Amino acid sequence: MKPAIQLIAMDMDGTLLNPAQQLSSENRLALLEAQQAGIRLAICSGRMPGDSALFALENGLEQIAILGLNGGCCQLSPKAAPYADHLLSEDTALACCQCFAGQGITFGLFIQNRVVVFQGAAEMRRCDWGGHWGEPGAPEMSFGGEVHALAAQGINKIVCVEDDPRILAALRRELEGLKGLQVTSSWANNLELMPAGVDKGLAVRELAQQLGLEASQVMVIGDYDNDLSMFRYAGFSVAMGNAPANVKAAADRVTLTNAEDGVAHAIRKWALKTL
Repeated sequence: MKPAIQLIAMDMDGTLLNPAQQLSSENRLALLEAQQAGIRLAICSGRMPGDSALFALENGLEQIAILGLNGGCCQLSPKAAPYADHLLSEDTALACCQCFAGQGITFGLFIQNRVVVFQGAAEMRRCDWGGHWGEPGAPEMSFGGEVHALAAQGINKIVCVEDDPRILAALRRELEGLKGLQVTSSWANNLELMPAGVDKGLAVRELAQQLGLEASQVMVIGDYDNDLSMFRYAGFSVAMGNAPANVKAAADRVTLTNAEDGVAHAIRKWALKTL
């Protein structure tokens, strides 16, 4: 008999990865146990799809779905072509960039598997934007450019970085007033800007539809604000032990921290029911 949970979608940073940004042997083993039980898996991350895909392939997870850019660009498996490619309107993308002008804001424009970085006061390193570079299928990165030309190509997501919480809060209020934009965050010093209605919740719902599954058959695991839309969609939601209080309060259950193999614990306790 098939398990009640037939799809598990997981955030990556702060959830699936430990504080050293690695997949622990225990988490990897639990993922393989879930696959062997017939449960489909998905990485649902703000990272570019190529970054998450190479991470999956390095760990022998060749059938896991890749829901990249907070659901902006999604693949059924690491080597598959995107089945979903959600874009900001050209006008909305340009309006976002105008909000950053003259403020020294660092921001990145994400175009499927490519990021174009505009350096402001916060100097970002390559590793701050992803973990894989310079290999087949890896993301591409460049600095600066003509924003009108980039917006015309189709931007999936914009991320801005600002360490001053007062500036970031004021910027968020301004951006939330823009039409066609959804504002969330994946860390205390950033804002992630998506097309209105496009988020991790939509990504998991679209994947479930691709697989012929209902929300009641879906379990999601996350640790931050941009995971809350997954929690609202899925039949069963799990917050990491290292998540802030508002994320824990929104979840059905709370697992161990990402330093304690919280994903493995959640899979075995509530999906495989072996704990």
